[in-house]
Amino acid sequence: MSYDTIHTALLGIARDGEDSIRLSDGLSLVRPNDQLLAHRWDWAQGKGEMEQEGEATRYLVCEYPQWVPGESVRTAPERGANRFYTGLMAIQVIKPIRTLGFVYRHQAIERRPPMEPGQWANMNTFDDAMLARVPGMIDRIQPVMDGKSVEQKNALTLLQLGLEHFHPYIAGLLWMMGLEAIFDSGGREPFKEKLCDCLGPLTPAFPNWHSKPDAPPYTVEEIAIPLYTLRNKLAHGADLRTAAADRKHPVDFTKRVSLTQDAEDVNYALLLSEAASHLLCQVLQKVL
Repeated sequence: MSYDTIHTALLGIARDGEDSIRLSDGLSLVRPNDQLLAHRWDWAQGKGEMEQEGEATRYLVCEYPQWVPGESVRTAPERGANRFYTGLMAIQVIKPIRTLGFVYRHQAIERRPPMEPGQWANMNTFDDAMLARVPGMIDRIQPVMDGKSVEQKNALTLLQLGLEHFHPYIAGLLWMMGLEAIFDSGGREPFKEKLCDCLGPLTPAFPNWHSKPDAPPYTVEEIAIPLYTLRNKLAHGADLRTAAADRKHPVDFTKRVSLTQDAEDVNYALLLSEAASHLLCQVLQKVL
């Protein structure tokens, strides 16, 4: 049987271990090698981009049959892409990592935006315990990719699009849309109630994956209303400063806050946007 492959470069995952780590049927994490790097193409990529590809920690490689009995050969690329993105998003749901954006398949290069996690995700390693969870998450995501649950599939797509977006506020809005694809709450109070019911009100909005003493202290309960308020302001193109004058739920999006004692201060709106990615990942881990 003949096979095609799809692969993309990942950063900050599986630094140790064998040169090829099997995740699930057709999906592996592979160290950069001459065969993978031969797909680079200077007509489509700059010198710096090609050098980055060679320095990647791993490549996510999807190998799939060009044809299976009872299937049209024309459906193979779609089936392969489905499996590839199942593997990629299984990793991102557990903890977002950086990607370089280029997807190599069918003798061609697809230039997608790099996935860029927020500050907190970049401060934490994707460790062996997380890696051990990837095969199980693949098994949970594949039925969603193959099935008819549009809402859950949309939530995964919106997680991906948010990670690929260069503007943090728009990324946060996309992640909030992902949460709303699951909850369909229709308001601030229902959103808070559904989010707290799903994750628990005292659950950290920023997961403390490695039990760091200076982890962000924000909880699901305290961040839910401000996050939904930010979503409303962004979705309606409103001035974020007007939220501070809200009679029922005032939120000062311009106040300076920090994730940890050593982290640089940022606007509260930026912290909320980043929190949305982690909340969406945590909810997906619960509902898939």
